[in-house]
Amino acid sequence: MIEETLERINTLEKCRKETHQNDKSKSEDEVKKTLSEVLSINEQNIFDLSDEKTKEIIKEKDELFPDNEKWYSVCGKDDGIIDICLPYDKIKSIPCNVIFNNCNIDLQIDESKGVKKNNVEISKNRLYFYNCIFEKSLNLKNIIFEKILTFNQCAFSKDLKIYQNQFLDHLVFINCSVENKKIKSLDLQENIFKGYLFIKNCDIENMGLWKNKFENRCYFVDSKFRYEDKDNKTKFNFSNAHFQDNVYFNNSHFKDYADFHECEFEKTACFYGVTFEKTPNFSQAIFKGNLNAVNTNLNFTFDDLQERIKQECKDFNEAKEKKPLDKIANNFRDSFRNFKSVLIKDNNLLDASNFHKYELYCKELELKQNWDKKGKNVENIMDLEKNVSRIRGFVDFLLLGFYRKLCDHHTDFLKVFNNLVLLIVLYALFFWGFVWLHDDKLKDTREILTLFKFFDNLKLCFNIGVVICIILGFILVLYKINKISIKSFLNILKIFQSLSHIKKWLLKIFKKEIFIKLFLTLKIIGLDLWFLTESLIIIFFIPCVFYVLFSLFGFFLNLGKDFGYSLFINTLFVSLYICLVYTKSLFFGRYVVLVLSYIGFFIVLIKQPSIIHPLIGKIADKADKGFNYPSLMVLNILYTILLALVLFSLQKTARKNSIVPS
Repeated sequence: MIEETLERINTLEKCRKETHQNDKSKSEDEVKKTLSEVLSINEQNIFDLSDEKTKEIIKEKDELFPDNEKWYSVCGKDDGIIDICLPYDKIKSIPCNVIFNNCNIDLQIDESKGVKKNNVEISKNRLYFYNCIFEKSLNLKNIIFEKILTFNQCAFSKDLKIYQNQFLDHLVFINCSVENKKIKSLDLQENIFKGYLFIKNCDIENMGLWKNKFENRCYFVDSKFRYEDKDNKTKFNFSNAHFQDNVYFNNSHFKDYADFHECEFEKTACFYGVTFEKTPNFSQAIFKGNLNAVNTNLNFTFDDLQERIKQECKDFNEAKEKKPLDKIANNFRDSFRNFKSVLIKDNNLLDASNFHKYELYCKELELKQNWDKKGKNVENIMDLEKNVSRIRGFVDFLLLGFYRKLCDHHTDFLKVFNNLVLLIVLYALFFWGFVWLHDDKLKDTREILTLFKFFDNLKLCFNIGVVICIILGFILVLYKINKISIKSFLNILKIFQSLSHIKKWLLKIFKKEIFIKLFLTLKIIGLDLWFLTESLIIIFFIPCVFYVLFSLFGFFLNLGKDFGYSLFINTLFVSLYICLVYTKSLFFGRYVVLVLSYIGFFIVLIKQPSIIHPLIGKIADKADKGFNYPSLMVLNILYTILLALVLFSLQKTARKNSIVPS
């Protein structure tokens, strides 16, 4: 609409020249002449923008456009692009308010004439760039802009650096995302803004906002901040900014990391409807006024947060003194605590629960790092208490990890319900397995034959299996701990990548797109199977360790062999459930297992619903003596403890609001 309006200006100007040539003032001719000399263009490309309707149309599209002043338009003929080379020292010489329409702008610095970037220039008129292209880097430094500076539907192919300037009026970027237009890099440092910084509906790949002073409102609304730096060395840096007035980020989308650490917000900070794809850093940020975080979307996982904290620790230690990872994690925890506290203050407990969840993520990482530190040698009571405190912290770390996997800290109802179904089905399998083996033997003999007679008959095979599980478990533990072994494993995988002739043969059979999809699918399936294998090894490794410990010390404690078998079975039940809850195998370890679990759950519900809870089952099925066997009683106790934890999480998750402390 604006383009069509500006195109009509050329026609209107020609008609005006023909009909009102005698009435044209001398001052307008002088303005056009001066402007043509400054911009090195023909006067025919300069038009008087005196039509009030045109100004009203522009005002509708740009609410900050001052339509009560005299404007001149610079544009090419017949909708063509005009090239403009603007020397740096001639910005102050622009004699009027100018709209640059459909121009290719090149801001040059002529250092041969003694012009340097540290020379202070003053721009006294309003500059409006509409539908312009900046193919080269644009550096604005040490300029005092007395009037508004606007970029509307402009494309910046290179970096836009704005350093050490004073904006006495507004700096505006709007609609720099229309028709594939975008800002590649916007870097503002050590500027003073007395007017608005107004960014709306823009697509910005990278942005820095370091040590700027904002004395008026700031708007970063309806924009996308994409961050496409492949080297992972930059991020959206808003750190150390001082906002003296309200700041708004409404409905903006941060595709990657955003750094707000040590920002100071004097008044309202509004993040309504903002989406953070990766973890934002608000550590040591100061919110003196209201904070609006309603409908803020945090679309990152525990692994994303862990990776972000590690990267932040690495970047910090490269630039400054060494700072441990647990301190960095604590800073991030402060970020989420700030948002949570403000939302609780506004009685918005539902949104606060999400920030509380991420706060617990950080606490888990902090406790893990504390445990990884070596404990002090005990020389006095204080050292002993510190080491005991580390053990308590490790228990808290395990508990936080369990609840994260069980119900995502009481925020994911479907997840905790799935885990409840899984627990019931696992218990039913162990219970029916015990009863089936026991009852089957009683039919053949009159002696009371326990389940452990079955293990005695296969003792050699059982012991061999235990040894194999122990060996595989230790190998997996070493693999997780030792990074060298990981590199060795990756080198083994490279052998398969070197089989290029197989790749070429497959490319001949399949199309390239199909082959790539097939290869990625097989890669995902292979990785998922590897995670499932890890979980299975751990599942059998834990009970085997307990069984070996019993074999070593059971003789001295005068414990029978039945105790060892009972210990193995019950430990296997607990480890099987916990490892299936913890597994990283999303397809085979979660989806396939859950589908089978729901099938088993409905069978249990229809065939023998009393088995769901052992106490109810004992009352309902008095004739079933299976409940009285010691090994099965231990299984019932363990199942009851796990069931209580899961049911507690289920009801707490269903209530939602109760997870936030009052």
